[in-house]
Amino acid sequence: MPGGQSSTSPSPGGAQATQQTTADSTAQPTQLPTPDAVIASRTTSYEGTKAKVDLNQVIVTGDVTTVTWTLTNVSSKNSILLIGGTFKDTSIFSDGLTATVPGSDAEVPGDLRTADGVFLIDTVNKRRYLPARDAQGVCLCSSNPRWQLLERGSSMPFSATFRAIPEGIDLVNVSIPGAGTFVKVPVER
Repeated sequence: MPGGQSSTSPSPGGAQATQQTTADSTAQPTQLPTPDAVIASRTTSYEGTKAKVDLNQVIVTGDVTTVTWTLTNVSSKNSILLIGGTFKDTSIFSDGLTATVPGSDAEVPGDLRTADGVFLIDTVNKRRYLPARDAQGVCLCSSNPRWQLLERGSSMPFSATFRAIPEGIDLVNVSIPGAGTFVKVPVER
């Protein structure tokens, strides 16, 4: 697959493996957690609608750390508005700030619709890790289209990419907007 395209293929245990290919590299599968892989879980609500946030994985691969989590609408009546609501055109996982394109005053298009409010805390080195951004300032994290709803009983996976947690750090805290901070989360390598 030339030019940075990706494909998804099944892997053992029901998980999906995503392959990224660029013109000067070979396909590198990234193992995604199985839907039942849950490190920790929290019951919360978004805009008054009951929800559950499952933290699925914190994994360091090469120079990056990837955090995956699943949002489930556990309400018996309502949908969860993932984009919009009180803060118009803002994701429920956004930090609420608009990033700018590096070297300019231009706003990064769609930045408020990303999961850039998720962050990691390395308590040993006393560091906070924010989601990584590409050369244009775009968050390397999940993003949703405007006015997307999560219907009752439905689940949706999310992810965010960070720089690698240093070797020797086996536990981090993971903060997810609306769900709070998951403490002492094991780091896979």
